[in-house]
Amino acid sequence: MSSAVVSTHYISEKVARVRWLPEALHQSERFVTGSWDMDRNFVRVWKLQSNQHISATGTDDVDQIPRCMDKVQMEDDVTAMEFVDNSTLAVSCADGHLSLMNVQRAVEEDQVQRVARSGELHCFQRSQEPAPCTDLAVYGTDIATSGEDGCVNIVSSENIRLVKRTIEADSMALFSLCYVSQQELVAANRMGVLRMLDARVATEAQPKIGIMLPCRDDKSSNFVSSLTTHPSQKHILLCGSEEGTITVWDLRNLEYPASYISAHDSPINEIGFHRQDTTKLFTASETGEVWMWSENRGYGGDASRKDGNSPWLSGDRVRALINVDGVITGTRKAMNSFDVHGSRLVCGGDTEAVYIIDNIA
Repeated sequence: MSSAVVSTHYISEKVARVRWLPEALHQSERFVTGSWDMDRNFVRVWKLQSNQHISATGTDDVDQIPRCMDKVQMEDDVTAMEFVDNSTLAVSCADGHLSLMNVQRAVEEDQVQRVARSGELHCFQRSQEPAPCTDLAVYGTDIATSGEDGCVNIVSSENIRLVKRTIEADSMALFSLCYVSQQELVAANRMGVLRMLDARVATEAQPKIGIMLPCRDDKSSNFVSSLTTHPSQKHILLCGSEEGTITVWDLRNLEYPASYISAHDSPINEIGFHRQDTTKLFTASETGEVWMWSENRGYGGDASRKDGNSPWLSGDRVRALINVDGVITGTRKAMNSFDVHGSRLVCGGDTEAVYIIDNIA
């Protein structure tokens, strides 16, 4: 972290989600943002380009700055974004719809265009008013969405207007969703209850498996604000919470959490691992912090160890096995999203700026 370089770029939009474009062989230089809480909300594609205005001394200047290459206006706030493949982006909105975007890379001007929009996936049963789509998860060509109506809908990226399955998962709003495997989903509701769902069966045949997120105060609830699984050990589920804690579950044993970690002092808006270096976890919080959690090299520092152990499953010992670094602090407004690719991290939030951190590894 000592060599990490942070650059701030103001874009005049609150960022709900940010994602690097997938690249297999080299460091990605393109990312997409989805905005929220603006008069007009957009999905934009950005490309890092050489800074033509570096001063002679080079003081406080950066070599590359992001330039907006193209944009698509959305009908409502963007609530979630994930890439289905190298050029197809799934975007959910607060109006209860899902869109597919195609991002075309080019030497000069990249382009993004909407190629499909679903019907209304989420609505409140009594009023028949649209319900916000709160999160989405991707596995292969399948896209699952969760909503404030308590339902999970599964569609195929090949035809998002055809709903493959609707699961009435809960009687209250779902806030977070993630795939554990092609057949299994985890959805979390407003009260901090996580439900294991089978993506293959209808509502009536769903397994009755629910677990409750722990809370500092036994008389209060603690909702799950973000979910992620370990990239190489899918049985390890990490839950970021409203109170800023991280709860780790070993899905092979749901009797009690494997670890419970005090982290931020505010809700964790996003949590996720580095895709290439699974020894690193990142969290973004409502108070404007982005932290990097790194496995202690003395422990082994490799999630694919032969014995299969992970420091995240170490209970009270986990803080001794994990180092924490503040990547971004003191912005005072919510950091809503981040993505990391190679040695570069991009973050965005309510400061109407994107932050690019080089040499994060």
